[in-house]
Amino acid sequence: MSTGKLELKDLGRLVMAERNRRGMSLREAATDTGIPFNTLARVEKGHLPDLSKFKRLVEWCGADIKQFFEIQEKAAATTDLIAELLRADRNLPPEAAERIAGIVDELYRALARPQEVSAVHLRAAKTFRPEAARALGLLLNDLNDALLEESTSGAAERI
Repeated sequence: MSTGKLELKDLGRLVMAERNRRGMSLREAATDTGIPFNTLARVEKGHLPDLSKFKRLVEWCGADIKQFFEIQEKAAATTDLIAELLRADRNLPPEAAERIAGIVDELYRALARPQEVSAVHLRAAKTFRPEAARALGLLLNDLNDALLEESTSGAAERI
């Protein structure tokens, strides 16, 4: 079982290590996982499978899929940090620090927007390299930011 943070590019290494640990050939591992031999071979060479096969392989390796993704809880972390700094301020009585922290927390919850995530499925390609996935993700995020900026500036012009 693997522990700690993993990158998408680590999947092939993880699968190969688990296959070797079990003493299996690539064909045996393909049968055991229910994933086609050719797909499994490409994964071990660094390609990424579709999401369902990705999940199946991660579970087969005994890893947790969450190890591949960063879970962000910025709202709690940000307001907790501010509250901690306010409590440490010698110029503020404890009740004032708590009041300000409560106001900051309330404002943060009202105004903060979680980052939107885009998902894409490429039907033409069963697998693709992690670099391509990252490049596509960056491109889509840039496109999303440009559209948001355009819609925001368009709304301001109409007012």
